[in-house]
Amino acid sequence: MAARITQVETEADRWRQIVTSLYPDALTRTYCVPPVHFNRVPYVRDVVPGTSLSVHVLQPQASARFLHTALNTNPEGWTVPQHMWAEEPGPHLPPVGMQDSDLRDDFAQNHVMLNLQELGDSRHEAMFILSQLQFGSYLNEPAYAAAAKELPRPKDLPQDRRGDFDFLLIHRQHGILVGELKSVGTTNNAANKIDDADLAQKVKQAVKQLDKSERVVRHLVSDIGPGMTVKKTIFLPYVSSDQLKQVLDNDEQLEQAVCQSLGAANTGEALQLCCCSDQLSQPASYWHVTPAVLSQLSTWWQHRMACTVDTRLTDQLYLDIVARFVGPATTVSVPCYNGVRVEVRTAGQAVAELGRRLALLVLTLQQLGLMNRDPPLVSITGAPGTGDKLTASFPGLIVSCFVCLLFASLSMLDCSLTDVALVSGAGNAKFSSVAFYYNYQGSVF
Repeated sequence: MAARITQVETEADRWRQIVTSLYPDALTRTYCVPPVHFNRVPYVRDVVPGTSLSVHVLQPQASARFLHTALNTNPEGWTVPQHMWAEEPGPHLPPVGMQDSDLRDDFAQNHVMLNLQELGDSRHEAMFILSQLQFGSYLNEPAYAAAAKELPRPKDLPQDRRGDFDFLLIHRQHGILVGELKSVGTTNNAANKIDDADLAQKVKQAVKQLDKSERVVRHLVSDIGPGMTVKKTIFLPYVSSDQLKQVLDNDEQLEQAVCQSLGAANTGEALQLCCCSDQLSQPASYWHVTPAVLSQLSTWWQHRMACTVDTRLTDQLYLDIVARFVGPATTVSVPCYNGVRVEVRTAGQAVAELGRRLALLVLTLQQLGLMNRDPPLVSITGAPGTGDKLTASFPGLIVSCFVCLLFASLSMLDCSLTDVALVSGAGNAKFSSVAFYYNYQGSVF
C-alpha cells in the first residue's frame, strides 16, 4: 500500500511539473484548454474529376441555411444572395450524421468560450477553462495507467461513466464551475423566435446533464478535495433572460428543478445564475466583447462564482486538480476530419494545427460541383469570405501541376491554347488569382 501511495505521489509531482512548464502563469492568469475551438463538422477527402489532385470538401450536412443566416448578420452590412447556396451538381458524398444542431453547437461553443476568456483576462482571474472534455478522456493515457488506476475515475460510476463537460472551469479561489451549453434559438436577434416547448425541453436536459457532471466531478476530486465547492450554470447564448423566465413561469416543475440544481432560492436568483444572451456579445460579432458586455458578464460572474471563496484551495491543491484534468495523463484532443486523434493543449500546438489545416485546400460541395461543370470557362463572383477567390485559384493549381504535360499535349495535338481566363479579386481582396483553362473535348487540365 505504501508503495502504491508513493507511486501516485511521484506521478502527481511529475504531472504538476509538466503543467507548470506548459502553463507558466497558471496561478495568475486564465488559460483555455484547448486554447482554440475546433469545429466538429468534418471534411471528407475527394478527387477533382480529370485530375489526381485531392481536396477536402465540407460535408453537405453543413447546412447552407445556418451559414446563410450567420453571414447575413455580418456587422459590415453586406448580405449573401440566396442563390449562392443553391444546390450545384457534385459528387455523391457519404452521410456522416451531421445536422444543423452540430453547426449551431460549434458556433455557440466558440461564442461562449471567447466571452469567458475575455472575462478572465479582463479580471485577471487565475483559472482554467476546459471545453468539450469527454469523461472517457480523463486519466486514460496508457503510459500513466499504473498511477491512474489508483485514482478516482468516471468508470467507477456505472451510470455516469459516459458523457462530457461542455465547460469545466477550475478557479484558484472559487472552486469548480460546471457549465452546460444549449444552442437553442437563432443567431439572428431580429428573428429570434423560440418555441417555448423546445426551450423547456433543452433546459430540462441541461439540468439532468449538470447534475450528472456534478456527481462525476465530485467523485474525481474526492481523494484530494472532498467537499470542494462545485457550482453549476446553464449557458443559453441565443436565449434572453426574459424568454427563459417566461418558460420557467409556465412550468412549475421545471422551475423547481432549475432552482434546486443551481442552488437558487427562487426564479429571480436562478436567472442570475444562468448565462443568457443578455450577458454575452452579439452573435454577429461574437469576437467583439465590448466593455458593456464585460460589465454584464462580470455581474453574472459575481452572482455565480465570485460571491464565495473556497479556503481549502491552496496553490498545490489547485495545481494538482488542474494537472489531473489537463496534464499528460488526460487526453486533450480536438476533432479532426480523418478521425485521427489530435492533441492540442497549448497556444503553440493550436497554431501548428491551425497552420496544418489552413494549408489544406478546402472546398464546399457547391465549389467542387462548380469545378466539374461544363463548360469549364465560368465567371466566379462572391462576397468577402465566401471562397470565390479560392475557387478561382484552384484551376491554377491544377495547371501548375500539369503545365509540362499541357504544353507537350498542345505540341502533339497541333493546336493552340485558346480558352484562357483571367480571374481577379475585387473589393477588399488582398490578392488576385490567375487561372488557366484548357478545353479539349470536355476535359479540364
